[in-house]
Amino acid sequence: MTPLISVTMPCYNAAKTLPLALASLLAHTYENWECVLVDDGSTDNPRAIVEHVNDPRIRYIRLDQNRGRGVARQIALDCASGDYLCMLDADDWIYPSKLERQVAAMEQHPGITLLSTGMAIVNAQNEIVGVRAQGPQAADLVVQGPLTRLGMPPVAHAPSMIRMQVAKQAKYDPHFLMGQDVDFLLQVLMGRYYCVLPDVTYVYSELESITLDKILRTSIYNRQMFQKYTKRFPIASRVNMGQVFTKSIVYRIVFALGLGTWMIRRRSQKPTEQNVRDFKQALQIVSSVASQRFQD
Repeated sequence: MTPLISVTMPCYNAAKTLPLALASLLAHTYENWECVLVDDGSTDNPRAIVEHVNDPRIRYIRLDQNRGRGVARQIALDCASGDYLCMLDADDWIYPSKLERQVAAMEQHPGITLLSTGMAIVNAQNEIVGVRAQGPQAADLVVQGPLTRLGMPPVAHAPSMIRMQVAKQAKYDPHFLMGQDVDFLLQVLMGRYYCVLPDVTYVYSELESITLDKILRTSIYNRQMFQKYTKRFPIASRVNMGQVFTKSIVYRIVFALGLGTWMIRRRSQKPTEQNVRDFKQALQIVSSVASQRFQD
């Protein structure tokens, strides 16, 4: 029997992008999944979009008020019933082969807790402009870890697949309005093995969502994250808090000089011709499903 994959999706006023996100799940080659969509007090009626899809694999949970992604993500995790956990934000989308590739690798390598992939960075026109977080090109998975040193997680949260037994032991901090994903990821990874595929499977609209204010607020929560580890890592926690603070100052200066977009773009590599071809092929498939399921 194929494992069940739980895809958690926090959603807040994302009615414009939600159809493409859901279409990318409906287009999947791997069909044994559930999507736990938590509507975090939206005012643009995502329920209507979910009802229009009419797929029993999508579970809709409505919060009466906006409580933040930390709360929404935790509620989705608490309600997830799969063997593996994946994430998909309502303003992103994923390649149709993502879940199949990841679950096959996780089943073949029971010793790893988390398997991540690369991300395609897109602009407002949904065109690929960068690639981030890819794993090494190799004949087989390159197992890394166990993670024992405190620091920023070495993988991205959004494209990761996590064994549910471990994921349920971690918590999204309800007080973190930003950076709750990084805090959760660090809990999952500490003392455990992980891998990163060289494949790009997750599409992230970073350029449209990142602002200086968001960067600085995330910096505050990242420092609070490391503060949680002061007893366990008294020196490393303080070093990391200092590094995060210094980085926030650098971002202030860079944005003041009008180089903010350049700084953000530096986080990604230029996509290869193969990256572009794979992206266009995935987008064509997902867009086709979106047009069929959301014609009106």
